[in-house]
Amino acid sequence: MNTRQIIKHLSNRNGLTISLYLPVDPGDSKKDWLTKVHSHLRDLRHSAKNLQHKEEKYLDAIISQVEDFLQNFDTRGTRTLALFAGKDIFESVKLPVVLSSRVHVENKPILSPLTEALDENPPYIIVLIDRTYGEIIEVNFLEEEAASKVIKSYVPQRILAKGYDIGREDKTLRHIEDHLHRHLVKIVKLLSNFESSYPNGLIVIGGQKELVGKFTRLLHPSLQKKIVGSFGANVDDNKTELIKKAQKFVDNYLEKKAWGKA
Repeated sequence: MNTRQIIKHLSNRNGLTISLYLPVDPGDSKKDWLTKVHSHLRDLRHSAKNLQHKEEKYLDAIISQVEDFLQNFDTRGTRTLALFAGKDIFESVKLPVVLSSRVHVENKPILSPLTEALDENPPYIIVLIDRTYGEIIEVNFLEEEAASKVIKSYVPQRILAKGYDIGREDKTLRHIEDHLHRHLVKIVKLLSNFESSYPNGLIVIGGQKELVGKFTRLLHPSLQKKIVGSFGANVDDNKTELIKKAQKFVDNYLEKKAWGKA
């Protein structure tokens, strides 16, 4: 399950559940990590003593399961570990952002820190286009690598021999524009398929200004409203640099939104 599915699954849960949010310091050694783990486990066991005897024994077994998991957890690439454990459920989410440390034992999992982190860091889509190539890059802050899908089309180039008459040139240009239009429509369809999986996602477009304009006009108004910026780009540009450029538009939009200006 992805994180959204985990949240949906947990939100419908009723029953004693451990909710644990553990910040991870990249500079910590394995010993430092285990020291923090044991401190949180002590807090959990203290909470268990406040429960009825039957629930205490049941929770103690779950805490042992949590302990085994944390003892062997690889902290690399993680800034916060969110963990939820209870009867017939054990879910963990590795987050690349720092959240406050929290330990809870409740009849429902504590999901608000996780959902707020997702709302503050929505996924976004980069649409990279040129006359024969299109690529959709989906950037999700929970994923280490961006997912992408490529489209390539045949679009004739405008090459006219000397002596062509105006009528022939117009026909050639219309032929080229028709191929280009079909190419852009294919990218629009691909974008729509991607976007349907991330209804709250934002869109950034990379490409030459003229193509960006033509492409944008083909989009449904609901998709146009999700565009937070565009920038000049070529298909052979470094993907990491493309993502950095797009991220600036997304960050600027989110900052304005936070101030009620978006």
